[in-house]
Amino acid sequence: MPEHEREVSVGLTRALLDTLRLEGESRPECLLDELGIDSAVLERPENRISFDQQEALWGLAVERSGSPVFGLQFARAIQPASFGLMGYMVMNCSTIDGCLDVIVDYQFLAGQGGSFRRTGCDQYPALDYQAVNPGDAVTAHRVIAMFASIVSLGRWLAGGSYGLERLEVCSLPGTDLAPYTEYFECPVISGCDENRLFFAPTVLQLPVTHASEELLNLLTERADRLLSSLSLGPGVAARVAGLLATQLDQALPARKAIASQLGMSERTLQRRLQQEGTTYQQLLDQTRHHLALEMLRNRDVPLADVAAQLGFAEPSAFYRAFRKWQGVTPGDYRQTAGAGL
Repeated sequence: MPEHEREVSVGLTRALLDTLRLEGESRPECLLDELGIDSAVLERPENRISFDQQEALWGLAVERSGSPVFGLQFARAIQPASFGLMGYMVMNCSTIDGCLDVIVDYQFLAGQGGSFRRTGCDQYPALDYQAVNPGDAVTAHRVIAMFASIVSLGRWLAGGSYGLERLEVCSLPGTDLAPYTEYFECPVISGCDENRLFFAPTVLQLPVTHASEELLNLLTERADRLLSSLSLGPGVAARVAGLLATQLDQALPARKAIASQLGMSERTLQRRLQQEGTTYQQLLDQTRHHLALEMLRNRDVPLADVAAQLGFAEPSAFYRAFRKWQGVTPGDYRQTAGAGL
């Protein structure tokens, strides 16, 4: 998404001001005036400001506080409502696993200063965060603030059982690890290639007390409508087709892997595609069909290689699929295509 289109919910803007109050700033609203942000915008939770304004506010806030652990303070000031609709959805998931899905699938409702993605290593589930403007000095504070806020929210929902394995970040504000290891209650490693938070294996199944499936369904419907109205990028079907076209190379892309690359769960991917009137299998078939037509025009490529490049385990499976798509065999189509048809 072009940078000028990035936005942030004012709930996170208010959380920044609350953090400054924790740091002893009596009138943090003065920073809004310096940046030309109308304070009246913060009065309605559905409002949004540009990411450029939010990032500039982060810079001023960190400078004004002078604290190397400002990101941790941000997490102490944060509340579920600070994340807006996404925060209320998380509160009504039945397990932490569902909470992480909501965070990944609906993160842009809260802000577009970066993107979360679910990953993992060995038996440890993980959450990656790729921040916008990774080279900026204030970004290290923002990364810590996002991870610390996720942990704060998780502990509030699941209690002391919400355990972490380790936190890996590209860089840390300051040189003292102690405040970070104390807050996260796990090893914190700086200088890594990615920003990644690893959870204890048991965390995903932790129950969320007082969750309401009925309320979650209502909130999800509202969130889906809001995402559409915000026009947060091209249609999901077009994005899936684009990924399939570049990854169909002697292996069939797994739906879970495609969903992860789009920053959403398989369940949400399926729902979003249904809303656009298609399915993952239909997109896979259409993409294979289109690529097959293109590849068959090159008579130097053996039919078995075409089948393999399209992810078919056996040439016979490709022949059956192509006859279903085109009404003729791949060989017959190649002959007619070579004749200029």
